[in-house]
Amino acid sequence: MRDRFHILHLSVLLLIMAAALLTSCSSDSPEAQENPAGEVSVERVINLVTYAPGYVEAATTRSAPYGYSSYLPDNQTKMGIYMLLDYENPTERTPLTYKYSRWYADFEVEKNKPYTVYGYLPKLDGMSSSLTCSANTATLTITGMKSIMTEDVCIVTGVKETETGLKEGSFSWFKAVTDDDYIYMLLNHLYASVRFSITVNTEYAQLRTIKMKSMKLSTNKADVRATISLTHNTTGEVPITNVDYALSDGSSEAVFFSDDEGEALSATTAKVFDTCFAPTLSNNLTLVSTYDVYDRKGNLIRKDCPATNKIPNLEASRGQRVQLNLTVNPSYLYVLSDPDLDNPTITIN
Repeated sequence: MRDRFHILHLSVLLLIMAAALLTSCSSDSPEAQENPAGEVSVERVINLVTYAPGYVEAATTRSAPYGYSSYLPDNQTKMGIYMLLDYENPTERTPLTYKYSRWYADFEVEKNKPYTVYGYLPKLDGMSSSLTCSANTATLTITGMKSIMTEDVCIVTGVKETETGLKEGSFSWFKAVTDDDYIYMLLNHLYASVRFSITVNTEYAQLRTIKMKSMKLSTNKADVRATISLTHNTTGEVPITNVDYALSDGSSEAVFFSDDEGEALSATTAKVFDTCFAPTLSNNLTLVSTYDVYDRKGNLIRKDCPATNKIPNLEASRGQRVQLNLTVNPSYLYVLSDPDLDNPTITIN
């Protein structure tokens, strides 16, 4: 029997709440039967629950991601997904789209059949994928990604629920799709992350106010093709056995903060900004910042002040976050004359 279905994304909960979901959010609930205007009418709902790992701090460990927690998409998020009954001619399904607090798709599955589930999230404009696989291994290739992105692209694998919880290597092909079934998804980061933590020099902050207007990260590489090797296992090991990144020549940049009015920086409380990059770019990144300078009376004395910082080798691998602490300083720390005050610099601590 075949059914056309939509996939429902419940509010993503911690792993320990999975059992409660099974009893409280079945497909016959009134909410699950809601059908937003323009959506195809469906006969049943398959529930999709996603978990994403937190970033591992590169300064303390080089291990693979662990500690899965909530993943919260927004209404613009799309997913590229493969749901396979066999391993011949796998085709990426119509992109699953997150809207109205649910995941929606429109393709057919057979009831009471075991499926293997692969994918990636988010699916951005220009991105595409291909898949080759067998009963125990798969190679997922994703193309059209920028080498620096504000989006946190993740590899998606459907997994089996066991008596002791979800196991990373046990794909959902072990689990039959039934009316009351859940497809559990685990997400692994495909890129590394850098966190910029910025403050103002304490003495300088008493004389000038700095309002950050934009920050962007740039590189001399353009697009990325990622080839991901996956292997099924029953031991709970990470199924991703290797990721190869091929970068094309060109350039790429990501504006990860922008505010036309500017956001005031502090000497005591750091402003934090994040963005993601292909791990092989660790020693090839440049930070460009733009900010306004105000005197102690609130008068704008320098507009769109630029600062360019060549980023030192971050040595970050997939799923790791590196933090860089930045400080806005006068041009001379010990001679606070007017020209020094009006032309500050940003330094990497």
